[in-house]
Amino acid sequence: MFVGDRDGRSVLSVLALAVVLLTAGCVSVPSAGPDPATLEDEVAAAAPPDEVTATVVSTRTVDGETIRTTEAVWLRADGRSRIETESSGVGTVIVDDETQRWHYDVTHDWVTRLETDPTALSILEGLYVQQQRYLEAYEMTAVEEEAVDGRDTYHVTFDPPANETIERSISVSIEDTEYVIPLATSDVEHAERGADRVEVWYDQETLFPVKQTIEGDGVVLERTYRNLSIDGGIDDERFDFDPAAVGGTETDVESIALPSIDDYETLTAADEAVPFTVAEPPAGALPAGVELDSITGYEFPDENRTQVSLQYRTADDETVSVTTSDGPRRFAVGGEAVPVGTARGTIAETEEGTELQWSCGGSYYSVFVEDSFDDGTAVTVGESLDLDC
Repeated sequence: MFVGDRDGRSVLSVLALAVVLLTAGCVSVPSAGPDPATLEDEVAAAAPPDEVTATVVSTRTVDGETIRTTEAVWLRADGRSRIETESSGVGTVIVDDETQRWHYDVTHDWVTRLETDPTALSILEGLYVQQQRYLEAYEMTAVEEEAVDGRDTYHVTFDPPANETIERSISVSIEDTEYVIPLATSDVEHAERGADRVEVWYDQETLFPVKQTIEGDGVVLERTYRNLSIDGGIDDERFDFDPAAVGGTETDVESIALPSIDDYETLTAADEAVPFTVAEPPAGALPAGVELDSITGYEFPDENRTQVSLQYRTADDETVSVTTSDGPRRFAVGGEAVPVGTARGTIAETEEGTELQWSCGGSYYSVFVEDSFDDGTAVTVGESLDLDC
């Protein structure tokens, strides 16, 4: 999975979780008997083991269509991992050695190398953080003892608060897809899929989530760790990847470098840090209720390009973003030609909203507006920028 740069709500933003984790390798053992209050405390305090190996079987049913995926995984809490996937006849190998991540498409003989973000949570850490997010978003309504693939587990059922509907949410990653879990509630209806029931089977010794099921809004997701081995030892060579071993050469590898990211407290600070003037829309051109939420700078070394994005949000988390860059985006969204003041640009409708792009005086601009706002908002915001062109 690769990181785009359309707005600040990319995968990179998910990495900025404020989480307190115990020392890797420590485990928490529940008290005798599945007492919900005690178990909830211990799940919240649990830390990942040092190593896990397993065969992960996942099924994803969306609106009646089911996809089954099988993965062989070798995971370390320090960030190293190897995942070998087979789904619908397509094979993939992903190896992370802590400094770079190799993605090998076995079927199409295609290799990509991605620089690893040193601040990212490891997969094992992420699994345990996800359990903490369940506890924050849901009520633990039932606990039973049950065996899963030969392991004694606590089968926990989480349900949303009674008689309330979803307003704000967090996302949960299952394979390469994110699904929504409610955080707050109201009577407002949203188009996002929401999860209204979560079940997790925790290993009684380590509280590792051996199995989990998510249901809601026409979606059923199930993920089970079979042949599970915890702290059984993994050879370091398992996390090596040599393109030549799969018939490739260094010239056959496509390298992708992660951008460096800086947050700024003020527009003045952002202006002083980049070699261009950051465009700011006047307050009157923005939709009612939006406020400046963040100012973020990105430097893309593989594109020789820098950008600054201003993120505006409403209380309902609806977003407008305005981006200034000193170069064209590699993965820019196309669209229909449209005038922006005296300049010419393109406007495109996506699943998330509307994106307007254009260039002026050696700089490149884009405005993204979520589809909850009125038609024409992107052009209105774009034309409001004081660009002298």
